[in-house]
Amino acid sequence: MKIDRIELFHISIPFAKPYALSKAYGTLRDAHAVIFKVHTDEGAVGLGEADPMNPFTDETPSSVMVVTKDVIAPRLLGQDPLQVATLERMLDQSVHGNLTARGAVNMALHDIAGKAMGIPVHAMLGGRLHSEIPILWGTSSATPAEDIASIEELMHLGCRTVMLKMGALPVSQEIKRLISVRKYFEDDLSLVVDANQGWEVVEAFTFIEGVRGCPLQMIEQPVKHWDLEGLKRIRQRSPCPLSADESLVTIHDAANLVREKAVDVFSIKVSKNGGLTKGKAIAQVAQAFDLKILMNSMLEFGITQAASLHLGCTLSNLLDMGHAYGSVVRMSDDVTDFGQNISGATVKVPDTAGLGVRLDEKKLKQYTKEHLEIKHE
Repeated sequence: MKIDRIELFHISIPFAKPYALSKAYGTLRDAHAVIFKVHTDEGAVGLGEADPMNPFTDETPSSVMVVTKDVIAPRLLGQDPLQVATLERMLDQSVHGNLTARGAVNMALHDIAGKAMGIPVHAMLGGRLHSEIPILWGTSSATPAEDIASIEELMHLGCRTVMLKMGALPVSQEIKRLISVRKYFEDDLSLVVDANQGWEVVEAFTFIEGVRGCPLQMIEQPVKHWDLEGLKRIRQRSPCPLSADESLVTIHDAANLVREKAVDVFSIKVSKNGGLTKGKAIAQVAQAFDLKILMNSMLEFGITQAASLHLGCTLSNLLDMGHAYGSVVRMSDDVTDFGQNISGATVKVPDTAGLGVRLDEKKLKQYTKEHLEIKHE
């Protein structure tokens, strides 16, 4: 079996409703991704997905397509897709950065290999420990009243973990949001705060002191990704676990975070981190140093969500709360059938071969902004 053709589809689909993040990212109205189809000479097709979001990542959909055409595809065409480890190492030596593009390739190779062997991808990653996982849901409301209304809707679905997006409003208002939500829902809810690099260290200190005594499960990425000293100082004061997201891109970042004792939790996103192979390695570093894992998302569609689920279900150090497997519900539509795995506030792990997700070709055509096909000469 050889790779003989790679297709790329830049898709754009609106969110069901605008998604307000920190001042570092603003309010998002559309989600973009690049869908990969890796074709073989025996007819097998592997699916991958790149989820670049500049400035969260260095990449854009256009850069994913260019680096794949000019650098990645020439090295993959003609190769055996079942040699996942060999191809991963070869790309490590020949491609600098571009982890969302690399991640899409890695997903597609695992998908082909799983289909060829007739096993789900999670069996290739060590075996399933969790048959279903509760879902973390996010709210980006601006006032306590809006937060409460959004969370009540989620709780009707069975949700018990909510991430409050912060970092856009003055810290005094963010403190009021958290206290109001906690007071209203009491102990019925696990609450996570994500500032998406929106605070300075002193603002994080103000937030921590302002909500001290208010039960909180985790704070994620309060300061800039490069500020490991700031993370370390915040962790020393924080009454709850601290998570790294934007600070955790490569396994070298994982090693630095461990060395600096900067966080308690690694936030893994398989697209951000370069795919399943690299995501698994980061999770193993965390396990070795007794850190927990939050399986998070990049505002993804169903292929990346499926890949993330196959990885997450194999991990013994998952946080005991919801994880970000509801991204497709946030969208107005999806090009895959991943949503069939979601029931209420729980996602079930598929047992079908490969990633266990199928493309809706009609929707793929509908939402494609640019298509590129690269063939083996």
